[in-house]
Amino acid sequence: MKKYLAHICGHFQPLGYEELYAVLEAEDISYTIVEVNSQVVIFETADDPVFAVSRCAFVHSLLELLDVGDIDDNKINFLQSHDISELKHSSTFCSRVTKIGKKEIKLRTMDLERELGNHIFNKFSFKKLEVDLKHPQYTFRTILIKKRFFLGLEIWSINRKKYSIREPGKRDFFRPGAMRTDYARALVNLSRIKKNEVFFDPFCGGGGFLLEASYLGAYAIGSDLDFEAVKGSVRNMKQFKRSRTGLVQGDSRNIPIRSFHAIATDPPYSLQSSTHGEKVSQLTYDFLVESRDYLMKNRYLVYCTPSSIEPENIVDRTDYQIVTLIDTFIHKSLTRRILVLK
Repeated sequence: MKKYLAHICGHFQPLGYEELYAVLEAEDISYTIVEVNSQVVIFETADDPVFAVSRCAFVHSLLELLDVGDIDDNKINFLQSHDISELKHSSTFCSRVTKIGKKEIKLRTMDLERELGNHIFNKFSFKKLEVDLKHPQYTFRTILIKKRFFLGLEIWSINRKKYSIREPGKRDFFRPGAMRTDYARALVNLSRIKKNEVFFDPFCGGGGFLLEASYLGAYAIGSDLDFEAVKGSVRNMKQFKRSRTGLVQGDSRNIPIRSFHAIATDPPYSLQSSTHGEKVSQLTYDFLVESRDYLMKNRYLVYCTPSSIEPENIVDRTDYQIVTLIDTFIHKSLTRRILVLK
């Protein structure tokens, strides 16, 4: 069993926690939570979690945890008891420090990185390691939270460019209010969709959720009552060469797809969107009742609504159970409430 540390994005912290747990479940990683701290989740597993965590949009990095301790008198005692046998002879490394709650930590980042680098260099002098700040084979990262430190060997870090190239404004078709790409990926992850399974978005709009599900290896099916949105979504699928997708014009209250493994959707409710004359609360209820018959047993539905309509009260009138409820602040007139149902 090894311990790992996932460094969670601070801006969407509650969503980042739930996304991490969802992908570990989706990829059948058996794990135990050891500690949850500010932007840090430490878990223990005998499985390799790298592929699962690499699905995440709101995890900065994954570390193989080496050392945890307190900071005494502005001094950190690194690597007191841990051996790193996987370090290759004559390999290159660098040391990096991340501060969470910077105002509470007076230690200078550059000084800490230099101190950590010296410790590693001296402790493993027999390996003849060399420092390489640009293209190291190994990155040792220390995360500081108040008076504690967490040291690990970085085994994965996010590449945000892969999301930025799919942002709504860079697609052939998009409308104002379209959800940002990393946020859409996180919600698709909450649905626990797996490779080669069928994913469905009944309010697909420009197809942001479909893109993310298809990049995870799922068959991504979308429908929308607005035919212009359906045509635009088809254009976007072609732009990004997504072949395992399907689009159809349809009403969420009369679902044209009869069986699927997961649903994630963001129905229209903003000022820029149209609900075709329907109240958001009624649209929510009708869709939940309709979808229950076609979502496979013990699988998940992820649904977004404004917190102002109190969607949990609507769910109570259906056969779904709320697994997770997350509020995320978008702007002064919208707090988006995310519900994970089962």
